[in-house]
Amino acid sequence: MSRADICIRQATSADGPELLELIRIAMAVYARNSEISTLLDSQKETLDELLDHMRSDHVLVAEHRGRLVGTVRLILRGNGEAYFSRFAVLPALQQSGVGKLLYQAAEDWLRLNGVQTIKLHTALTNMPLVAFYRSRGFELQETKTARGYPRGLFVKKFPGG
Repeated sequence: MSRADICIRQATSADGPELLELIRIAMAVYARNSEISTLLDSQKETLDELLDHMRSDHVLVAEHRGRLVGTVRLILRGNGEAYFSRFAVLPALQQSGVGKLLYQAAEDWLRLNGVQTIKLHTALTNMPLVAFYRSRGFELQETKTARGYPRGLFVKKFPGG
């Protein structure tokens, strides 16, 4: 698969069922790789909840030959801030460049929409993902264990933000 075969676009309601399954599959692997033994909120989300987010937030999908292979949810919070969530790539395509393309499309969209600060949470036990975010300029701002695992709040500020 070449990067030219990947289409990044805004999700539509027709994507809902396939997108929900993609998130559940990818997040199960994320939980296992992060040594999280409880169900994540992303694994418990219903189709109706997902569709509500698709109406209120900006949800991007990566598509390859008519099949969804990745996604990210961008939640605008006002005051130039956004929350980066539900970043997921099908396990078979992780490390293939899909996540990099999806992340870059998300960052481009956020910049175009006046966002100056991006925040996200991730498990600190998932070192490859922590490294991915750090390599893109995110810094660890806070650590909490209230969910039963070490979870970090990462922040990235764009120049001038």
